[in-house]
Amino acid sequence: MIDSPSADAAFVDVAVKPPKVFAASGRIGRVRYLAYSFAGMVVVMLAVIVLGGGLGAAGATQQVSGGLLQLVVGVLVLALTLILARRRLNDMGHAGWWGVLLLVPLVNFAVTLWLVCARGEVGPNRYGLPPAPNSRGAIVLACLGPALFIGVTLYSGRDAYRSYVDQPRSSNSQTF
Repeated sequence: MIDSPSADAAFVDVAVKPPKVFAASGRIGRVRYLAYSFAGMVVVMLAVIVLGGGLGAAGATQQVSGGLLQLVVGVLVLALTLILARRRLNDMGHAGWWGVLLLVPLVNFAVTLWLVCARGEVGPNRYGLPPAPNSRGAIVLACLGPALFIGVTLYSGRDAYRSYVDQPRSSNSQTF
C-alpha cells in the first residue's frame, strides 16, 4: 500500500496584500501595472473631455482653456506615472525614486520596458507583502491597453500613408 504524503511537507502559505487601486505605496505586479496605467489614462481622457466641455460652455477663450487643460492633464499624468512606477519598482525590490527616470527622454522607453518585463520579488520584501493574484478584469485591461494602442497607431499610420500616396506629384520632381 502506498502512503500519501504527510501534511508536514505541504504548502508554505504566503500572505498576499489585496490590491488597492488608489494607494500611493505598496506593490503591484506587471499585469496590474499595465491595467492601472490603461485605466488611469482612460480616466484622464474623460477628465479632459468633461473639463474641456465645461470650459467651452463657460465661454473661456481657446488659449485659456487649452493652457488650463494642458496643465491639468500634465499634472494628472505625471502623478499617475510616478505613483504606478513607484509601486512597480517596490515590487521589484527597488526604491521608488528610480521612477524619475521616466521623465528623462529616451531613457523613459528603456525604463518602461524594464517595468513591464522584469519580474517582481516572490515573497515579502521591505516594501510589503507580495501583490494578490491578478483578477480577470486586470488581465483584460492589461491586454486591452496595448492592443488598443497598437491598433490606433496602425490605423493612423495607414491614413498617413494613404494621404502620402494620394498626393499628386509635383511637376518639379525628376524621376530617375
